[in-house]
Amino acid sequence: MAQVDFDVVIVGGGIAGLTLANALFKHCGLKAAVFEQSREKEHWLYANGLQVLRDIDSSLLDNVVAQGMPYARRRWLRHDGSEFANADETLLVPHLSTPDSRLQPIGIRRWRFQTQLLAHAQGNNIPIFFGKRLQAMETLAEGSLTRLTFVDGQSVTAKLVFGADGVKSQVRHFLFPEAEEPKYTGVTTLMAVSRSKDLVNDPPLPEGIHFISSVTSKFHACMYPLPNNETNVQIYLHTPENPESWGKLTPEEMKREAKEMEERLRRDGWDERFIAPWKDPETVIRVGLRAREPLQTWGKGRIVLLGDAAHPPVPYIGQGAMQAIEDAGVLALLLKRFCIQNSALVLDNFDAVLHYYEQIRVERCTAVLRNSHVLGEMNQRRADSWFYNLQYEWSIWGQVLLGGHLPIMKVGACYDYHEEVEKAVTADGGQLSKL
Repeated sequence: MAQVDFDVVIVGGGIAGLTLANALFKHCGLKAAVFEQSREKEHWLYANGLQVLRDIDSSLLDNVVAQGMPYARRRWLRHDGSEFANADETLLVPHLSTPDSRLQPIGIRRWRFQTQLLAHAQGNNIPIFFGKRLQAMETLAEGSLTRLTFVDGQSVTAKLVFGADGVKSQVRHFLFPEAEEPKYTGVTTLMAVSRSKDLVNDPPLPEGIHFISSVTSKFHACMYPLPNNETNVQIYLHTPENPESWGKLTPEEMKREAKEMEERLRRDGWDERFIAPWKDPETVIRVGLRAREPLQTWGKGRIVLLGDAAHPPVPYIGQGAMQAIEDAGVLALLLKRFCIQNSALVLDNFDAVLHYYEQIRVERCTAVLRNSHVLGEMNQRRADSWFYNLQYEWSIWGQVLLGGHLPIMKVGACYDYHEEVEKAVTADGGQLSKL
């Protein structure tokens, strides 16, 4: 039999991979080896993801929350600054048996979040290897082992492999070469981060996360505060597909893009408080949004996908990273239930893990991500049509008045992954011990 280098390998050291590594250590006592292609080390975080971090380690949640900015209100505005509805974000915290004020929604920069996940993993001596781009995979020993070969020539073998390597997943391509690749949605996001010294606060914007739409400009935007006197602004534009232009802009490109956006917003009559972040942003990133339906099968044998590798998101309800974190939490609980015996990994019942994982996650992710598409389409239709814009405003106002928040948002955030694991296994005749 071929030599076994690792019990568990995780391909991808982003949010999904690092969360899974930490969750496996916490719940299963496993030190998975993480292989990440980058050489270095802005999200919204909601209660459904923050629960998973809390269950890994309360101090991890404390550290993540300390790097973010909580916000209590969600506000919908017109481009001239007038507000027509606002909702209480604390309604997006599920009713748990043990309430926790730290589960309030927060805004956080992606690199700060990943830094906390990485530090926690390294503090537990979880092996993490950088600069490791996957080149090939093959199954050995009748599927009980997988050999992974990286571009630098290194090869390793593992009993269990998790693919958390993002939208362009090489693990997914190996498992399901016929699977449709994510396609460009027709929308490109222009994201900027500015310091408060550049902002206009007369009068100050009310506290919260702001969703702005403009029939004049034919696009919609999002703006919210971050720690360290930073503000994040995102504008969603209909543009032709141009992958060469995507990514972090050079200083020259950033200056030109920001100047053009500032002039366009002022010409279209936007409130100066929405224009100010574009005057001298510290960072500008252009991202083309790609999407497809979640796969209906997320694993084969002892190779399993999670995060964007299984279900690439669109960002309109802030649930992309949350769904990846939920994946990690569910996988860790199921592995603990079916595959940990006397503190050792025993994979005789791994088929049960994959069965329940897909049963719990495929339907859940499909519903959440479809809601995200729906909300994005609503936002864009609002920007395209004066008539629909008026309908949309009345609809938002009515839903918030009756329910305190949008039902479409509650579906994503108000979720208890422990409860869903227990429900799925017990409904199938199992006797699930308290996890």
